[in-house]
Amino acid sequence: MELIRKQTYLTPVQDRAIKQLARRHGTTEAEIVRRAVDQYLAREHEEVADPFIELIGMFRGPAVADHDDIYR
Repeated sequence: MELIRKQTYLTPVQDRAIKQLARRHGTTEAEIVRRAVDQYLAREHEEVADPFIELIGMFRGPAVADHDDIYR
């Protein structure tokens, strides 16, 4: 796996938490940060997977089509 070096600033609380997690899991702080980024990116991807999700509930009245019917 190719790795790209990044430099960032953390709060003291974040730094202590990452150090603690790394010790508990027997891994590096960098690995903890990479896992956290992976989880964040996966969650963000799920949120935008359906571009119409934000429209649900936006309008009043009966729906003309069932949301699931749109994708069939």
